[in-house]
Amino acid sequence: MNALLPLLLVALFAVQPSASAFAEAAWPMPDPASSQPTRLGRYRISYAPTLQPIEINRIHAWIAQVTDAQGNPVEGATLGITGGMPVHAHGLPTAPRATAYLGEGRYLIEGMKFHMGGAWEVVLKVKSGAGDDALSIPLDL
Repeated sequence: MNALLPLLLVALFAVQPSASAFAEAAWPMPDPASSQPTRLGRYRISYAPTLQPIEINRIHAWIAQVTDAQGNPVEGATLGITGGMPVHAHGLPTAPRATAYLGEGRYLIEGMKFHMGGAWEVVLKVKSGAGDDALSIPLDL
């Protein structure tokens, strides 16, 4: 039996999909029809929360798809994420950040959380070779 153990382990792992294959399959694809231009028009951004509908007090991720003004995916960008509740004059209760590039201009943003209902604003800042720009996304939760 001990001689068969290595063969069984090889066979087991050979048929198991990688963890990243499961992860990538789970990421929602932002709807291109929902893309919005950034303030200066350098980029267009669409986004999709991984939690639908967004729930209060639940940490979740977003997928942001960034294209240039002509609709080409933007690779190698740096994304910054800020926001808060303008009426209450406070920021997000977490420090979300872009943690991975998923291809086709899609970036994984982890650590999103909204701790109360009301009017929120999420600001996605993009830095790439085309310059710096930002998109403000209003949310009513």
